[in-house]
Amino acid sequence: MHSVASVVHVSPNHFSTIFSQETGETFIEYLTRVRIHTSKDLLLATNLRSADIAYEVGFGDPHYFSYIFKKHTGISPREFRAGSKCLN
Repeated sequence: MHSVASVVHVSPNHFSTIFSQETGETFIEYLTRVRIHTSKDLLLATNLRSADIAYEVGFGDPHYFSYIFKKHTGISPREFRAGSKCLN
């Protein structure tokens, strides 16, 4: 958030307030949603390990990535990838 706020020349607090008012979600909620969406694409389109995908989308800890992925999707990254193979 600090990086984005500095690019648009506002304080992080002001950016956070404006972002929430305009989008109806916090910047962190938005960022997490984008990261999960991108990780789904990578799980389907590549053979990268889940840990590598975690780093690729911006998570510093693969275990935390798996936790957040499951929290948002209801299944683990491994289950997501395996389930997509069943659909093909």
